[in-house]
Amino acid sequence: MLTLRPTKMLAKRLKLAVPAVPPPVDNRVADWCVHEFRDGRQRHLMFCNTASLFPIVLSGRGVTDANALIRRFLEGAWLAFEGTELELHRQRWIEPEAGAVQWAPIPDKVVLSSVNELIFMARHGMDKSPAELAWWLAQTPMKALGYNSPDRVFPTLRGPERCG
Repeated sequence: MLTLRPTKMLAKRLKLAVPAVPPPVDNRVADWCVHEFRDGRQRHLMFCNTASLFPIVLSGRGVTDANALIRRFLEGAWLAFEGTELELHRQRWIEPEAGAVQWAPIPDKVVLSSVNELIFMARHGMDKSPAELAWWLAQTPMKALGYNSPDRVFPTLRGPERCG
């Protein structure tokens, strides 16, 4: 199951029912926080993997409901991972989970502050393509990861093994 964790402001704007108690998550690869920010007059979405803080930044234009948010995330995962060593992660542990989506609150202030740090840095790279920006940001050492970088942590994550 794909887990998306919108900020309270984004959840309110999109009219998403986010439970107060977080549901269990069995797939850390398909567990993503999402925060909305503006750069000038443009609205953007920052998706960050909750465990590794791997960032994906996309335009927020046209995202007006839950379905549009899910589609934008899947588009971003395709753009960021296509043709890279993480393409298998997307194909194996993200895309199959998109059939069922659960909403959850952002787990703690450490994750939210890390997302905000990445947004601050993203504003200095908005001239890059979404894939270039994702990989540029992912090379940033993060305190929440013990000064490791998301591009090193994300490949170590594994989703649940499925029989069949």
